[in-house]
Amino acid sequence: MQIKKHIPNIITLLNLFCGCIALVFVAEKDFEMAFFFVCLGIFLDFFDGFFARLFKVSGPLGLQLDSLADMVTSGVVPGFVMFWMLKQVQDPSSFNTILPYLGFIITLGSCYRLANFNIDTRQTDSFIGLPTPANTLFII
Repeated sequence: MQIKKHIPNIITLLNLFCGCIALVFVAEKDFEMAFFFVCLGIFLDFFDGFFARLFKVSGPLGLQLDSLADMVTSGVVPGFVMFWMLKQVQDPSSFNTILPYLGFIITLGSCYRLANFNIDTRQTDSFIGLPTPANTLFII
């Protein structure tokens, strides 16, 4: 079995792992460590595609894994960070406020952006609009 054909997907899964670890740190309100793991995940996100092209092993599985990993690292994590930020400004006497949950609009937008990227044939070599990792760095 050729190991090099699996390297891009392993890198993608490491991106996903970084996103999961970042979520744990956000839950613990350790935003510095969350930022570190998000940056590491975004770094890995760049290199999975680089190695897929280098080894000429890109395929539909890699595309799906990449979008799922990006959804966690660049979609769920920034939405969760925004949730905690908005929770800090909410009126503590209000039990029914939805303000913090509006932070997850970032997650919804990221999901839409990633799904649209997967089906938009104009975005094979470049991006149209703001890529989700760039959006994440603005938020975190």
